[in-house]
Amino acid sequence: MMSITHACIAAAGTSLILGTANPIALSLAIVGSQLPDIDTTTSAIGQICYPLSHWIEDRFPHRSITHSLLATVGLTVVSVSIGWMLGQVWIAIALPLGHLLACFSDTFTKQGVQLFYPYPAWAVSVSNPRRRLKTGGASELWVLGGAIATLILALYIATGGGITQQFSHTLGMREGAIELYNQKASTHHIWAEVRGVWASDRRRADGRYWIVANEGNEFIVSDGKGFYKTGQQLIAERFSASAGAAATTQSYSLSFNDEEVAPKLQEVAAAVPGALMLVTGQLVIDAPESVQAAIAPNQLQTLGLSGNTVTMVVHPMELALVQLRDQYGVGTLMVRVVSPRPQ
Repeated sequence: MMSITHACIAAAGTSLILGTANPIALSLAIVGSQLPDIDTTTSAIGQICYPLSHWIEDRFPHRSITHSLLATVGLTVVSVSIGWMLGQVWIAIALPLGHLLACFSDTFTKQGVQLFYPYPAWAVSVSNPRRRLKTGGASELWVLGGAIATLILALYIATGGGITQQFSHTLGMREGAIELYNQKASTHHIWAEVRGVWASDRRRADGRYWIVANEGNEFIVSDGKGFYKTGQQLIAERFSASAGAAATTQSYSLSFNDEEVAPKLQEVAAAVPGALMLVTGQLVIDAPESVQAAIAPNQLQTLGLSGNTVTMVVHPMELALVQLRDQYGVGTLMVRVVSPRPQ
Protein backbone atom coordinates (compact mmCIF):
# COMPACT_ATOMS: atom_id res chain seq x y z
CA MET A 1 0.00 0.00 0.00
CA MET A 2 2.95 2.32 0.61
CA SER A 3 3.57 2.54 -3.14
CA ILE A 4 0.04 3.89 -3.65
CA THR A 5 0.52 6.40 -0.84
CA HIS A 6 3.82 7.53 -2.35
CA ALA A 7 2.16 7.92 -5.74
CA CYS A 8 -0.68 10.08 -4.38
CA ILE A 9 1.67 12.25 -2.30
CA ALA A 10 4.01 12.76 -5.27
CA ALA A 11 1.18 13.60 -7.68
CA ALA A 12 -0.47 16.01 -5.22
CA GLY A 13 2.80 17.72 -4.32
CA THR A 14 3.92 18.03 -7.93
CA SER A 15 0.57 19.50 -8.97
CA LEU A 16 0.74 22.09 -6.17
CA ILE A 17 4.42 22.98 -6.59
CA LEU A 18 4.41 23.19 -10.39
CA GLY A 19 0.82 24.43 -10.60
CA THR A 20 -0.04 21.83 -13.22
CA ALA A 21 -2.56 19.12 -14.05
CA ASN A 22 -0.45 17.93 -16.98
CA PRO A 23 -0.93 14.13 -17.03
CA ILE A 24 2.57 13.56 -18.39
CA ALA A 25 4.10 15.54 -15.51
CA LEU A 26 1.94 13.76 -12.94
CA SER A 27 2.79 10.36 -14.44
CA LEU A 28 6.50 11.16 -14.23
CA ALA A 29 6.06 12.24 -10.61
CA ILE A 30 4.35 8.92 -9.82
CA VAL A 31 7.18 6.98 -11.50
CA GLY A 32 9.70 9.04 -9.55
CA SER A 33 7.89 8.25 -6.29
CA GLN A 34 8.35 4.51 -6.85
CA LEU A 35 12.07 4.65 -7.62
CA PRO A 36 13.31 4.91 -4.00
CA ASP A 37 11.93 1.43 -3.26
CA ILE A 38 13.87 -0.16 -6.11
CA ASP A 39 16.39 -1.10 -3.40
CA THR A 40 14.22 -4.01 -2.25
CA THR A 41 12.86 -6.98 -4.21
CA THR A 42 9.66 -7.03 -2.13
CA SER A 43 8.38 -3.67 -3.42
CA ALA A 44 6.20 -3.29 -6.53
CA ILE A 45 8.96 -1.50 -8.48
CA GLY A 46 11.51 -4.00 -7.13
CA GLN A 47 9.54 -6.94 -8.49
CA ILE A 48 9.13 -5.24 -11.88
CA CYS A 49 12.85 -4.43 -12.07
CA TYR A 50 13.98 -7.57 -10.25
CA PRO A 51 17.54 -7.93 -11.59
CA LEU A 52 18.36 -4.31 -10.73
CA SER A 53 16.60 -4.35 -7.36
CA HIS A 54 18.31 -7.63 -6.42
CA TRP A 55 21.71 -6.13 -7.30
CA ILE A 56 21.04 -3.02 -5.18
CA GLU A 57 19.55 -5.04 -2.31
CA ASP A 58 22.71 -7.14 -2.05
CA ARG A 59 24.95 -4.07 -1.77
CA PHE A 60 23.04 -1.35 0.08
CA PRO A 61 20.76 -1.25 3.12
CA HIS A 62 17.07 -0.56 2.52
CA ARG A 63 16.23 3.18 2.54
CA SER A 64 19.81 4.28 2.03
CA ILE A 65 21.28 5.24 -1.35
CA THR A 66 18.03 5.17 -3.34
CA HIS A 67 16.24 7.25 -0.70
CA SER A 68 18.92 9.93 -0.62
CA LEU A 69 19.30 13.46 -1.95
CA LEU A 70 22.24 12.08 -3.92
CA ALA A 71 19.82 9.89 -5.88
CA THR A 72 17.48 12.86 -6.38
CA VAL A 73 20.33 14.93 -7.82
CA GLY A 74 21.31 12.10 -10.17
CA LEU A 75 17.72 11.75 -11.39
CA THR A 76 17.50 15.51 -11.87
CA VAL A 77 20.58 15.62 -14.07
CA VAL A 78 19.36 12.75 -16.27
CA SER A 79 15.71 13.83 -16.43
CA VAL A 80 16.35 17.52 -17.07
CA SER A 81 18.97 16.72 -19.71
CA ILE A 82 16.46 14.58 -21.61
CA GLY A 83 13.75 17.20 -21.07
CA TRP A 84 16.03 19.92 -22.43
CA MET A 85 16.68 17.91 -25.60
CA LEU A 86 12.94 17.41 -26.05
CA GLY A 87 12.08 21.01 -25.16
CA GLN A 88 10.11 19.87 -22.10
CA VAL A 89 12.33 20.78 -19.14
CA TRP A 90 9.42 21.93 -16.98
CA ILE A 91 7.67 18.58 -17.36
CA ALA A 92 10.90 16.62 -16.84
CA ILE A 93 11.38 18.21 -13.41
CA ALA A 94 8.37 16.20 -12.22
CA LEU A 95 10.37 12.93 -12.14
CA PRO A 96 13.01 13.95 -9.56
CA LEU A 97 10.38 15.98 -7.71
CA GLY A 98 8.27 12.85 -7.25
CA HIS A 99 11.35 11.01 -5.99
CA LEU A 100 12.14 13.77 -3.50
CA LEU A 101 8.58 13.92 -2.16
CA ALA A 102 8.52 10.14 -1.66
CA CYS A 103 11.83 10.22 0.22
CA PHE A 104 10.62 13.08 2.39
CA SER A 105 7.37 11.28 3.21
CA ASP A 106 9.38 8.25 4.37
CA THR A 107 11.08 10.40 7.02
CA PHE A 108 7.75 10.27 8.92
CA THR A 109 7.91 6.47 9.23
CA LYS A 110 9.38 4.58 12.18
CA GLN A 111 12.62 3.69 10.36
CA GLY A 112 13.19 6.97 8.51
CA VAL A 113 15.67 7.21 5.62
CA GLN A 114 19.35 7.93 5.06
CA LEU A 115 18.49 11.16 3.31
CA PHE A 116 22.08 12.41 3.33
CA TYR A 117 23.74 9.18 2.19
CA PRO A 118 26.67 8.34 2.19
CA TYR A 119 26.50 10.02 5.62
CA PRO A 120 25.04 7.16 7.71
CA ALA A 121 22.61 9.22 9.84
CA TRP A 122 18.90 8.40 9.62
CA ALA A 123 16.56 11.30 8.89
CA VAL A 124 13.37 11.05 10.97
CA SER A 125 10.86 13.92 11.07
CA VAL A 126 9.03 12.98 14.30
CA SER A 127 11.06 12.68 17.48
CA ASN A 128 8.46 10.59 19.35
CA PRO A 129 8.67 7.02 17.96
CA ARG A 130 5.02 6.36 18.88
CA ARG A 131 3.86 9.14 16.61
CA ARG A 132 5.74 7.91 13.58
CA LEU A 133 3.85 6.18 10.79
CA LYS A 134 3.77 2.42 10.58
CA THR A 135 3.86 1.12 7.00
CA GLY A 136 0.56 -0.57 6.25
CA GLY A 137 -1.01 0.64 9.49
CA ALA A 138 -4.21 2.59 10.08
CA SER A 139 -2.27 5.86 10.19
CA GLU A 140 -1.09 5.30 6.62
CA LEU A 141 -4.72 5.03 5.51
CA TRP A 142 -5.34 8.50 6.93
CA VAL A 143 -2.28 9.82 5.11
CA LEU A 144 -3.46 8.18 1.88
CA GLY A 145 -6.91 9.73 2.25
CA GLY A 146 -5.38 13.14 2.89
CA ALA A 147 -3.08 12.77 -0.14
CA ILE A 148 -6.02 11.86 -2.41
CA ALA A 149 -8.04 14.84 -1.16
CA THR A 150 -5.03 17.13 -1.66
CA LEU A 151 -4.52 15.77 -5.18
CA ILE A 152 -8.14 16.48 -6.12
CA LEU A 153 -7.85 20.01 -4.71
CA ALA A 154 -4.52 20.60 -6.48
CA LEU A 155 -5.95 19.48 -9.81
CA TYR A 156 -8.99 21.69 -9.32
CA ILE A 157 -6.77 24.70 -8.58
CA ALA A 158 -4.41 23.98 -11.49
CA THR A 159 -7.23 23.70 -14.01
CA GLY A 160 -9.58 26.35 -12.70
CA GLY A 161 -12.16 23.61 -12.22
CA GLY A 162 -11.76 22.01 -15.64
CA ILE A 163 -9.86 18.85 -14.69
CA THR A 164 -11.27 16.60 -17.41
CA GLN A 165 -10.86 19.31 -20.01
CA GLN A 166 -7.26 19.97 -19.04
CA PHE A 167 -6.35 16.27 -19.28
CA SER A 168 -7.91 15.91 -22.70
CA HIS A 169 -6.19 19.08 -23.95
CA THR A 170 -2.75 18.00 -22.80
CA LEU A 171 -3.10 14.52 -24.19
CA GLY A 172 -3.67 16.07 -27.57
CA MET A 173 -7.28 14.93 -27.97
CA ARG A 174 -9.00 16.82 -30.75
CA GLU A 175 -12.24 16.85 -28.80
CA GLY A 176 -10.63 18.77 -25.95
CA ALA A 177 -9.00 21.27 -28.32
CA ILE A 178 -12.30 21.83 -30.13
CA GLU A 179 -14.11 22.29 -26.83
CA LEU A 180 -11.56 24.80 -25.59
CA TYR A 181 -11.65 26.73 -28.86
CA ASN A 182 -15.45 26.90 -28.88
CA GLN A 183 -15.52 28.06 -25.26
CA LYS A 184 -12.77 30.67 -25.23
CA ALA A 185 -11.86 31.74 -28.76
CA SER A 186 -14.10 34.81 -28.47
CA THR A 187 -12.30 36.06 -25.35
CA HIS A 188 -8.75 34.67 -25.60
CA HIS A 189 -6.05 33.74 -28.05
CA ILE A 190 -6.05 29.95 -28.34
CA TRP A 191 -2.68 28.35 -28.98
CA ALA A 192 -1.75 24.88 -30.18
CA GLU A 193 1.39 22.92 -29.46
CA VAL A 194 1.81 20.80 -32.57
CA ARG A 195 4.07 17.89 -33.33
CA GLY A 196 3.81 16.94 -36.96
CA VAL A 197 5.18 17.20 -40.48
CA TRP A 198 4.54 19.20 -43.62
CA ALA A 199 2.40 17.22 -46.05
CA SER A 200 4.47 18.30 -49.05
CA ASP A 201 7.89 16.97 -48.04
CA ARG A 202 7.48 15.38 -44.57
CA ARG A 203 9.88 17.80 -42.91
CA ARG A 204 9.22 18.44 -39.24
CA ALA A 205 6.64 21.15 -38.55
CA ASP A 206 6.74 21.07 -34.73
CA GLY A 207 5.93 24.35 -33.06
CA ARG A 208 3.47 26.70 -31.41
CA TYR A 209 0.65 27.94 -33.60
CA TRP A 210 -2.25 30.30 -33.08
CA ILE A 211 -5.56 28.58 -33.80
CA VAL A 212 -7.36 30.72 -36.37
CA ALA A 213 -10.45 28.58 -36.91
CA ASN A 214 -11.77 25.08 -36.50
CA GLU A 215 -13.44 23.19 -39.33
CA GLY A 216 -14.95 19.89 -38.20
CA ASN A 217 -12.13 17.91 -36.62
CA GLU A 218 -9.43 20.01 -38.27
CA PHE A 219 -7.96 23.43 -37.53
CA ILE A 220 -6.61 26.37 -39.46
CA VAL A 221 -3.52 27.61 -37.63
CA SER A 222 -0.89 30.30 -38.11
CA ASP A 223 2.69 30.85 -37.03
CA GLY A 224 2.64 34.52 -38.03
CA LYS A 225 4.22 33.74 -41.39
CA GLY A 226 1.36 31.90 -43.05
CA PHE A 227 -1.82 29.89 -42.57
CA TYR A 228 -2.01 26.11 -42.52
CA LYS A 229 -4.79 23.57 -42.25
CA THR A 230 -4.28 20.37 -40.31
CA GLY A 231 -4.91 17.33 -42.43
CA GLN A 232 -3.88 19.25 -45.56
CA GLN A 233 -0.71 21.33 -45.34
CA LEU A 234 0.14 20.24 -41.79
CA ILE A 235 -0.12 16.60 -40.71
CA ALA A 236 -0.46 16.74 -36.92
CA GLU A 237 0.78 13.72 -34.98
CA ARG A 238 -0.04 15.44 -31.70
CA PHE A 239 -2.20 18.49 -31.13
CA SER A 240 -2.79 20.11 -27.73
CA ALA A 241 -4.49 23.44 -27.06
CA SER A 242 -4.29 26.07 -24.33
CA ALA A 243 -5.75 29.51 -23.73
CA GLY A 244 -3.37 32.44 -23.99
CA ALA A 245 -3.80 36.17 -23.44
CA ALA A 246 -7.19 37.81 -23.28
CA ALA A 247 -8.43 39.11 -26.62
CA THR A 248 -11.66 40.39 -28.13
CA THR A 249 -13.11 39.03 -31.34
CA GLN A 250 -15.69 40.90 -33.41
CA SER A 251 -17.33 39.97 -36.69
CA TYR A 252 -18.57 42.31 -39.40
CA SER A 253 -20.84 41.12 -42.21
CA LEU A 254 -20.50 43.11 -45.44
CA SER A 255 -22.90 42.71 -48.35
CA PHE A 256 -22.14 43.97 -51.85
CA ASN A 257 -24.63 44.54 -54.66
CA ASP A 258 -22.45 45.55 -57.57
CA GLU A 259 -20.62 47.97 -55.25
CA GLU A 260 -16.99 48.95 -54.92
CA VAL A 261 -15.38 46.54 -52.48
CA ALA A 262 -12.42 48.44 -51.04
CA PRO A 263 -14.27 51.35 -49.32
CA LYS A 264 -16.33 49.04 -47.10
CA LEU A 265 -13.26 47.02 -46.18
CA GLN A 266 -11.34 50.20 -45.38
CA GLU A 267 -14.16 51.37 -43.13
CA VAL A 268 -13.85 48.22 -41.02
CA ALA A 269 -10.04 48.45 -41.01
CA ALA A 270 -10.22 52.02 -39.70
CA ALA A 271 -12.63 51.05 -36.90
CA VAL A 272 -10.07 48.96 -34.97
CA PRO A 273 -6.55 50.06 -35.97
CA GLY A 274 -3.77 47.61 -35.23
CA ALA A 275 -6.08 44.60 -34.93
CA LEU A 276 -5.72 41.41 -36.94
CA MET A 277 -8.45 41.25 -39.60
CA LEU A 278 -9.31 38.15 -41.59
CA VAL A 279 -11.77 38.09 -44.47
CA THR A 280 -13.92 35.09 -45.40
CA GLY A 281 -16.57 34.83 -48.11
CA GLN A 282 -17.27 34.96 -51.84
CA LEU A 283 -17.60 37.77 -54.38
CA VAL A 284 -18.38 37.83 -58.04
CA ILE A 285 -16.17 40.60 -59.40
CA ASP A 286 -16.02 42.47 -62.69
CA ALA A 287 -12.27 42.27 -63.43
CA PRO A 288 -10.87 38.93 -62.23
CA GLU A 289 -7.86 39.18 -64.53
CA SER A 290 -6.35 41.87 -62.29
CA VAL A 291 -6.48 39.73 -59.14
CA GLN A 292 -3.23 37.96 -58.29
CA ALA A 293 -3.80 34.87 -56.14
CA ALA A 294 -0.42 34.12 -54.58
CA ILE A 295 0.44 30.49 -53.82
CA ALA A 296 3.09 29.82 -51.16
CA PRO A 297 4.58 26.36 -50.53
CA ASN A 298 3.19 24.50 -47.51
CA GLN A 299 0.60 27.22 -46.92
CA LEU A 300 -3.17 27.30 -47.15
CA GLN A 301 -4.33 29.30 -50.16
CA THR A 302 -6.53 31.86 -48.42
CA LEU A 303 -7.67 33.45 -51.70
CA GLY A 304 -8.82 31.47 -54.69
CA LEU A 305 -10.15 32.55 -58.09
CA SER A 306 -12.52 30.57 -60.28
CA GLY A 307 -13.87 32.43 -63.27
CA ASN A 308 -15.33 35.68 -61.94
CA THR A 309 -15.69 34.35 -58.38
CA VAL A 310 -13.21 35.19 -55.65
CA THR A 311 -13.29 32.93 -52.59
CA MET A 312 -11.50 33.96 -49.41
CA VAL A 313 -10.89 31.91 -46.26
CA VAL A 314 -9.26 33.76 -43.32
CA HIS A 315 -7.58 36.02 -45.86
CA PRO A 316 -5.56 38.89 -44.33
CA MET A 317 -7.30 42.24 -44.70
CA GLU A 318 -4.15 44.03 -45.88
CA LEU A 319 -3.88 41.64 -48.84
CA ALA A 320 -7.59 41.85 -49.63
CA LEU A 321 -7.41 45.64 -49.85
CA VAL A 322 -4.61 45.43 -52.40
CA GLN A 323 -6.03 42.56 -54.46
CA LEU A 324 -9.59 43.93 -54.61
CA ARG A 325 -8.70 47.56 -55.19
CA ASP A 326 -10.96 49.19 -57.80
CA GLN A 327 -13.09 46.03 -57.98
CA TYR A 328 -16.89 46.03 -58.00
CA GLY A 329 -18.52 42.93 -56.60
CA VAL A 330 -21.68 41.04 -55.70
CA GLY A 331 -21.72 38.79 -52.62
CA THR A 332 -21.08 38.71 -48.90
CA LEU A 333 -17.88 38.92 -46.86
CA MET A 334 -17.37 38.27 -43.17
CA VAL A 335 -14.54 40.19 -41.50
CA ARG A 336 -13.20 38.75 -38.27
CA VAL A 337 -11.38 41.29 -36.09
CA VAL A 338 -9.05 40.03 -33.34
CA SER A 339 -7.58 42.57 -30.92
CA PRO A 340 -4.81 42.57 -29.90
CA ARG A 341 -2.99 40.63 -32.56
CA PRO A 342 -1.70 37.25 -31.36
CA GLN A 343 2.03 37.31 -30.73
